[in-house]
This record gives sequence, structure tokens and C-alpha cells, in this order.
Amino acid sequence: MFVLVLSTLVSVAIFLYGLPYCVSKGEPVSATLSGRIDSEKQAKLEQSFQQGRKRWTLIQSLEKNQVLLQHFYKWTGIDKKKIEETLARLGIDISLTEIVLFRLISMCFIVSSLSSLSMSMVNGEKVGTVDGLPLMFSLFLYLLPNMLLDRADKRAKAEIREQVPIFFSIVQSLVEAGTPLQQAVKQTARRFDARLGRELASLEMGEKKHGNWRKALEELAFRWEVDSLTTIALEMNEAMKKGVSISQMLSAQVEEQVRQQEDEAATHMNRLNIRLLPFVILLMGLPLLFLVMGPAFIGIGESL
Repeated sequence: MFVLVLSTLVSVAIFLYGLPYCVSKGEPVSATLSGRIDSEKQAKLEQSFQQGRKRWTLIQSLEKNQVLLQHFYKWTGIDKKKIEETLARLGIDISLTEIVLFRLISMCFIVSSLSSLSMSMVNGEKVGTVDGLPLMFSLFLYLLPNMLLDRADKRAKAEIREQVPIFFSIVQSLVEAGTPLQQAVKQTARRFDARLGRELASLEMGEKKHGNWRKALEELAFRWEVDSLTTIALEMNEAMKKGVSISQMLSAQVEEQVRQQEDEAATHMNRLNIRLLPFVILLMGLPLLFLVMGPAFIGIGESL
């Protein structure tokens, strides 16, 4: 039954994927050279202004029906606000509707697996571990989107947390050399080829959206939810409002972040040593045990 439902869903997915291209009408080919040139220009223009990649027809229909989509959010257990913020932070070209559709398909697998197990139990058949593999695989598929998003989000936040001291130490050097703070951040962001540099380089677009550069910086810091970045952003905004020097504050914050990273690294190494200690004892203890007890066993064997 599980295989039947899986085959049906795969067939429907392939049909929906190919349907927009099958029913689309091709443009009539012009008989004149100028007509063909105009059609090519129009195709290139549409391709240039095309918004993202093409969506499935089913996804487009769900996005238009927001009432049904809200019900699917509840049925699939999706936290809409949290996932939208995560997708916006990571810049992944995946819509929330696609995640909902993936979870709905996974729920169909779960229901099919549970039905198959129930029928087997009702018929008096013996249910083993192999029979429960489809259910476990379906549960894994159901949890997979959240697991991947959480892992990618934690990794991105860890990258930014590690890059904060390096980035703002460069900013501090430029500020001490006489460069204005905002200009120092922009120059460093353009040359800092890492996630934090790319995020701060995008503040020029955020400046147009939020009205000024300081609000864009504050929104970026709160969006990423990294304590060190948020603290430095708030201090920078306060210093720019008051017109005071930011160099000493940046130096103190950079030193504090470096100290925290050193403490975290030391804590990680201590935990790693504790975890490896049983294996070290086992690997070193067996040869020593043989050296100590070997002669005694050899003597007992000769006496026997």
C-alpha cells in the first residue's frame, strides 16, 4: 500500500511539473527577419525581468488561496513567522508554500504507513522492524525541512559570530586613521569576502528601505539575533547620534568578543578531552594489561 501511494504521488508530481509546459502555447514564428528580431528581443526582455524561478501550478494555486494555506500551516505544524525569518536570513530560493507541500506529502506517507501497519495487525500478521521502516522514513521526511533549516541557520549565525571581531577590528583601524564610521563600515564590507561582509554591504539597499543607514544597521542586527553584532550595532548607532568617538568602544567590544571565543574554544576542548578519555584509557590500558598480566598467564600455562 505504501508503494502504491508513493508511486501515485510521484506520478502526480511529474504530471504537475510538466503540465505548465505542455499546455503553454508557443509564440507564432514570424516570416520576416525584423519580426524574428523583435520576438528575440521580447524574449530576452522577459527573461531579464523574470522574478525568480518558475513555480509549480499547484504551488501557485496555493499561494493565491491564502485561507486554505493558513489551514495547511496549522495542519502541518509550521511556524510561519519563524520559517519566513529563517528563509529571509539565509536567502534561500525556497518558498514557504513549497515546504508546506513537502510536509503534506510526508503526512500522506505517514498515514499510508500507519494504515498498512494497522491492516497487518488486524489480520494477525507479525509486525517486525522491517515493516516499520516506511513509517520511520516518512517521519524523517516530515522533520527534514525544519532540521535542514535549523542546521543552516545555526551555521550561518556561528559564521557571523566568528567574523564579528575580525571585521570590526578592521573598522576600528580605519576609524582611528580618520575615516568616518559609516564610510569605514562600507569600505570594509566591500573588501570582506565573507557572510558578514556581504550582509553589511547590502545595507545600501536597506538604507533606501528604512530611511537611513543607522536604522538599516539596527534592523540587520536584530534580524540575525547575534548578541555581539547587536551590541556593537546599538553602540555604533548611539555614538553616531551623539557624535562621539567610537574607537574605544570598538576596541573594548572586539577584545571582549575575542575573549569569549577563546573561552568557548577552551570549553569545547575540555569537553572533547572528557569524551575521548574512555577511548584513551581503553587503547592504552589493554597493552599495559597484557604487559602486566601476560607473564603471569604464561607461567600458569607452563605449570599446567
